[in-house]
Amino acid sequence: MTSVEGAEIIGGGMEFPMMTIIGDYNGAGAVRLYGVTAHEIAHMWIPMILSTNERRYSWIDEGFTTFHTNEANIDYYGSERFDRIDSFSGYLQIAGTDSEGEIIRWSDYHYPGPAYGVASYSKPASVLYSLQTVLGEETFRQAYDELMERWAYKHPYPWDIFNTFEDVSGRDLSWFWRSWYYETWALDQSIAGVYEQDGKTVIEIEDLGNVPMPVLLEIVLDDNTVIERRIEADIWLSGKRTHKLLISTGSAVESVIIDPEFLLPDVDRRNNDWQQ
Repeated sequence: MTSVEGAEIIGGGMEFPMMTIIGDYNGAGAVRLYGVTAHEIAHMWIPMILSTNERRYSWIDEGFTTFHTNEANIDYYGSERFDRIDSFSGYLQIAGTDSEGEIIRWSDYHYPGPAYGVASYSKPASVLYSLQTVLGEETFRQAYDELMERWAYKHPYPWDIFNTFEDVSGRDLSWFWRSWYYETWALDQSIAGVYEQDGKTVIEIEDLGNVPMPVLLEIVLDDNTVIERRIEADIWLSGKRTHKLLISTGSAVESVIIDPEFLLPDVDRRNNDWQQ
């Protein structure tokens, strides 16, 4: 790929087949220059190989590329400096508000304001991380590789992407596509209470949002034992809003945290932990 400096032509970067124009980053720092370079290189795969209609579905090329950019930053600078929260932050600023627009909405029909940028860049990148959490890293990677192989030099629509992930994973993910792409619903999981009952510890979890996702729990006992539990999204898909997890331990529960590794874009993490 040829990189051309575009000082006084463009502020950020713009991709073309086997060429990208990058603005003048003098004084902006090496981190920002690395990020825009990684971003534009990633565009050589999408939309240059996996071709898309960028005016209708800009989230395909920009969302996937934002995901790649963040992964490149983590790989180069380390997880101490970058993590997936960097992708979440832009989306979470307007998640579930009237300022947000659906990802699936034609990109040139978004509302004025931040809706286009969030629905095209940060939210679809966040959703890919969420899909990775649902499927597991290995299955996600297999499906991703199959997507590129199956649709290289073709023009996939959103449902072609959805179908590919379902084919490889062998799972019906219609609930996932509906929740994240067709709606502006938000994810908000909460610990409603922790108490003792009949010699067992009861951890009550409440789904306050409308996006059904797995619950990732870390339970710490007062002897420093750490217990991890995963509750699949089927609980919420059945129509329940609360779920009680019963555990038997030889020690008292010191703390409970939902999603301690920040794997999912929860809109309100203040209700994600409980301390004794």
